[in-house]
Amino acid sequence: MEPAAILDQLTTFEDLPREALRAATERRTELVPLFIEEIEGCVRGHEADGDLLLFAFHLLGSWREVSAYRPLARLLRSDPDRLDTVLGYCITETAHRVMAAVFDGDPEPIFNIILDEKADEFARSRMCETLAMLVLDGRTDREPVAAFLRDCWTSLRPRRDCFVWNGWQSAIAMIGLVELKEIVKEAFDTGIVDAEWLAYGDFERDLMSAALNPTERAVRPGKDFTVFGDVIEELSSWYCYSEAAKKERERLRELPPPLLFPPPAPITNPLRGIGRNDPCPCGSGKKYKKCCLQ
Repeated sequence: MEPAAILDQLTTFEDLPREALRAATERRTELVPLFIEEIEGCVRGHEADGDLLLFAFHLLGSWREVSAYRPLARLLRSDPDRLDTVLGYCITETAHRVMAAVFDGDPEPIFNIILDEKADEFARSRMCETLAMLVLDGRTDREPVAAFLRDCWTSLRPRRDCFVWNGWQSAIAMIGLVELKEIVKEAFDTGIVDAEWLAYGDFERDLMSAALNPTERAVRPGKDFTVFGDVIEELSSWYCYSEAAKKERERLRELPPPLLFPPPAPITNPLRGIGRNDPCPCGSGKKYKKCCLQ
C-alpha cells in the first residue's frame, strides 16, 4: 500500500484500520517524516486531521521513534483546547506511555511541558509520571529528576486547582523519593494537592512501598505505567473499536429516522445534583467546573 493510500485510510474509517496500520509499519521510513510534518503543522496552528494525528501519535510510540520525541513534546505544550481536539482522552490514557516510548535520553523537553503553565494540566500531570517511568526503567538518572521534582515545589504554577500537582506527588511516590515526603505532606495539608484526587495516606503507602521495593514497580488498579506497545493490540482494546461498539452503530442505523417535529418533552435539568468538583458528565475527564460549567 502506498503512503498516500495509507494516510487516506487513516482519515476515513469506522472500524480500526488494521490493514492501514500494518502497511504503515511496513512503510515506516517514508511515513515518519510525513507524520512529524503533520504534528509540527498542528503545533503551528495549521488545520489538522484529528484522526490522522491520533494514529500518528500512537504509531510513533509503537515504533519507539526517538526523532518524534521533541515534536510530540511541542504538541503536548500546544493550546489545551487544540490538544484536546487531537488527542482527547488519550492525554490521560496513553500520552505518558507514548512519550516514554519515544524518549531520546534528554528529559529537558518533559521538564518544559511540566513547567509550562499554559499547557494542558492533565498532560503536565502525566509527564511527571513519564519521568518516574523513565527513572524506574533506568533510562534516565534518578538524581536530576529528583532535583527537578524538588524544585517544582517552588517553581510549579499555578499553586491551586491544577491537576499537575497530582502527577507531581505520584512521580515522587513511584520513584520512592522519601526525602521529599515533608513537602508533599505540606502540599496535601494546604490543599495544593486536592483531597478529592487522593488522600495523603494513599501517597504515603505508595511512597513507602516504592522505597522498600526499589526494583519493583507498584501495580495500581486502573493505571498503566508500561511503555506503549503494539499499536493494533493496544487500540483493539478501546471500546470504539470493539465488537460491542460496532453492533451499537449497526443498531442505530436500523432505527427509523427521528420525527422532524417530535412531541414536546418535559423540561428537565440533566446537570442537577452535579457538584463543581465532580467529574464532568460530558466524559472529558475534567472537573465539571473546569469543563462544561464554564
